[in-house]
Amino acid sequence: MRLFSRRLLQNLITLTCFVAGWALPQSFADESESFFETKVRPLLVARCLECHSENEPEAGLKLTSRESVLRGGDSGPVVNQRSPDESLLVKAVIRKGPIKMPPDEKLTEGEIEILKRWVAIGLPWSKESGSLASRKGFAISQADRQHWSFRRLEPPALPPVKSIGWGKTSIDRFIMAKLEEAGVPPSPVTDRRSLLRRATYDLTGLPPTWEEMQAFVNDPALMEVAFGKVIDRLLGSLRYGERWGRHWLDVARFADSKDGVLMYGDDRIRPYAYTYRDYVIRAFNEDTPFDQFIREQLAADLIEPKVPSWRVAALGYLTLGRMYDNNVHDIIDDQIDTVSRGFLGLTVACARCHDHKYDPISTADYYSLYGVFASSEAPQELPLTVNSIAPEAKEFEKQASAKRDEIRSFRDKQFELLSETARQRVGDYLERVATTRPDPLETAIFFLSLAPEDLRPPIIARVRKYIDQRATDNDPVFGIWHDLMESMPLEDPKSAGPKAPPDVKSIDLLAEKWKSMPAGTKNGQINPLVRDALLQAKPKTRAEVARAYGSVIKKTYDESKLKTVTAVTPEDSEARRQIVEMLTSRESPLYFSKSQTRRYMSRTETDQFGGKVQELDRMAVKSPVAPPRAMSLVDAESPYEPHIFVRGNPTAPGRKVPRRFIELLSEDGVKTFSKGSGRLELANKIGSPANPLTARVIVNRAWMHHFGEPLVASPSDFGKRVNAPVHAELLDHLASQFISDGWSLKKLHRRIMLSAVYQQQSVNEMESLASNDSENRLFSH
Repeated sequence: MRLFSRRLLQNLITLTCFVAGWALPQSFADESESFFETKVRPLLVARCLECHSENEPEAGLKLTSRESVLRGGDSGPVVNQRSPDESLLVKAVIRKGPIKMPPDEKLTEGEIEILKRWVAIGLPWSKESGSLASRKGFAISQADRQHWSFRRLEPPALPPVKSIGWGKTSIDRFIMAKLEEAGVPPSPVTDRRSLLRRATYDLTGLPPTWEEMQAFVNDPALMEVAFGKVIDRLLGSLRYGERWGRHWLDVARFADSKDGVLMYGDDRIRPYAYTYRDYVIRAFNEDTPFDQFIREQLAADLIEPKVPSWRVAALGYLTLGRMYDNNVHDIIDDQIDTVSRGFLGLTVACARCHDHKYDPISTADYYSLYGVFASSEAPQELPLTVNSIAPEAKEFEKQASAKRDEIRSFRDKQFELLSETARQRVGDYLERVATTRPDPLETAIFFLSLAPEDLRPPIIARVRKYIDQRATDNDPVFGIWHDLMESMPLEDPKSAGPKAPPDVKSIDLLAEKWKSMPAGTKNGQINPLVRDALLQAKPKTRAEVARAYGSVIKKTYDESKLKTVTAVTPEDSEARRQIVEMLTSRESPLYFSKSQTRRYMSRTETDQFGGKVQELDRMAVKSPVAPPRAMSLVDAESPYEPHIFVRGNPTAPGRKVPRRFIELLSEDGVKTFSKGSGRLELANKIGSPANPLTARVIVNRAWMHHFGEPLVASPSDFGKRVNAPVHAELLDHLASQFISDGWSLKKLHRRIMLSAVYQQQSVNEMESLASNDSENRLFSH
């Protein structure tokens, strides 16, 4: 037994027990179930259940439970208990035979190994997982939708109260009803001096002046009239926007510095961050409706008719987060988190690696939003937030414009160089794909040691995916690729693990197959240029196959570029087009947009480009007359088509998902965003009166800043773990009134501050309070 590794011993025992029908030893059973839960289950959910769930399973095969897997489908059992490698399930995922699954995109080598091992050790299934029978492994139940914060927002009826004379507004009816229920009386009204200080600090963050104090104390008008005038005066003050803008800047995680302080030193300041701060202050002072406030912060550049230039700075809400060393996945995660918690009170970012543990938010929801923000990028030149440049700024703008032109020229030259270099090295990329397994670094975001001669990892990853999608029997160019790879040995076995020597007879048979295949440009025919190149090269290894492909692709591309060869027939022309489009079309794995050029530069050029950008930032920071610019976003040339990252790993893309809103909040059905990135459609969904969360969340925050305590204890989490607040009906009343008032925050302030509960004394000294409302949850003081 010493000759066996523990892993091999486990597999043998598990398989023996499985075939004989015995129970697994407990230690092995626990480890096998853990393997299923951490590896197999996420893979089934992400890549298989879209077609093989309980509802109309493809070919009658359900992969929702161990019993259904053993039962198989229309083609019979999919698992061979005695010869796991001969299982139909294994043959389908390695594409050996007539059935190839998934049909649209081959599993990665790592995913295939997971399924093969799962079959080999007897299909262990975690007891905790139960059945994966729900749609795509995730479903929203009626109980989920009945959670207090997810229910449709409807104005509640005013509750009956005995103390009719105490209340001043409808708010007080809800407060008094709870106080009477608990047997706690409200506090007496506070004096005018205390009330003025309270209101002035609340709305402006400053104490009242002596003159303001005297005017209010000596105002002969009734308290309601005199205090109403005070509220109007304070809401009209410019200090109001500064005070309440500061509260929102906390939600927006605002900072005017870059998070790599040690890296940037004196250059850590973001030169135009202040324009977002100024936007927020002005938007509050002008009482911008909150639904419009949402649209501007997510999609000011997309609103029609165009918003005034100063409002474009609202996009700083998305762009002023942490930089995460340019890790785009973390940057987008931060944007999703800020948007979902800030506007919706939902922790959607928890679904980055798996379906949310507590709330009905799926990984599909997360990556649908990921696709929205991944389809947006910063423009090369930030737009001005003023209509014209002041005379004193003309000289600065002249110098800055020259620097921007220098940056643009540098980028454009690099774009042309890198694009053409990638096309000329197509053979090297194909050889890398043919002879190595996927490397996690291929989906990394930055490459500190990238040299000019290095292949670009993102391009390698895209070439792998491109070939996986096209290596089917019907593809004229790459239809033969998969069979060749299966039959050829690796040139460098160390790079991809040991592999048995190829069956020479099968290679000869395959050669005869492609020789006898009809040459043409239709599905099921082999591209004549590819066939001729393979027949001439007579490849005997995977590397030689790749080099043969690279040679014919590069030769055909060079000829099309130089126009040295004229197609003799329409079929010849089509054959050339099929090959050339791999290098030149927008769907080419070698394609990247100009805005993404920096990701593909070598280390020296990256440093040069970053230095030029830093010089421009430094100029703006040091100049007292630099005109303000918005830290905005624009939609990318081509919207990003998101896939679920299995377990949050970018190197393991799973099921494709559309850009859309969260399913939980889509009572009218989930609809795919169709306009550009989808940012404006997302903003409209968040700011819709039909959305049950948005109004509740902002009203709760406003109440918190007036009373020191919110109605809902967790202002950024309204999920299922949060119990309904004591004053749930009051929250819904305020939210409904807020929407009826045109999403006006100033009207909300006025409504709250004119209430009797707001005008109470700060301390209730009555003995009953100590036992019944010591924490002031009922707002008895």
